[in-house]
Amino acid sequence: MMVVILARTRMSVARICIGGMSVEGQSFRLMDAHCSYFNNRCPFNVGEIWQMELQPCNGLEAPHLEDTAVLRAERIGTQADLRGFVLGRAKPWTGGIESIFDGKILFTNNGSGYISQPGGLPSSSTGFWIPDKDLDFNNNRRASYSPRNDWRYLSYVGTSGPEHTIPQGTLVRVSLAKWWKPRDADETLELRCYAQLSGWFNN
Repeated sequence: MMVVILARTRMSVARICIGGMSVEGQSFRLMDAHCSYFNNRCPFNVGEIWQMELQPCNGLEAPHLEDTAVLRAERIGTQADLRGFVLGRAKPWTGGIESIFDGKILFTNNGSGYISQPGGLPSSSTGFWIPDKDLDFNNNRRASYSPRNDWRYLSYVGTSGPEHTIPQGTLVRVSLAKWWKPRDADETLELRCYAQLSGWFNN
């Protein structure tokens, strides 16, 4: 299967999460042959085209249904127009930040986006969004939505340095982290998947 690399994002302990899409339009969260995250020396970079032998990981838990093991891979080229590639195969969410993840996204009091079982699950844990307002970065790698009159934001997890502003109308890739809650959280707090900004495509 031919797969285009669309995202390379930071994990903890020098691990990397790789996002890709087949030329047929199927989205993948690419894992190693043991269905573990790659280390930061993995060869997959945004814009590259790879011929891959893939196998779905076992024990998938919604909404993270894209986890796929890479059994073999060979780099065969590059995809220059990533925006065009994605838009030819996927329908992005458009409009306000509340539209992403099928409109299931919720926000904490300090503005961090997340989904939870009580709020309903989206159909996938990765997707694309065309925001109707600029996304401005601060020093904590937070991409704020309309920061002058809105407290909501997505944390940026890409490995390349963020820009100062992503203009409205840019195609961006968003993703959900795995289910989590703080160890010292109140027992009544539900598990959550926090929303992230994992990349954008200008061309």
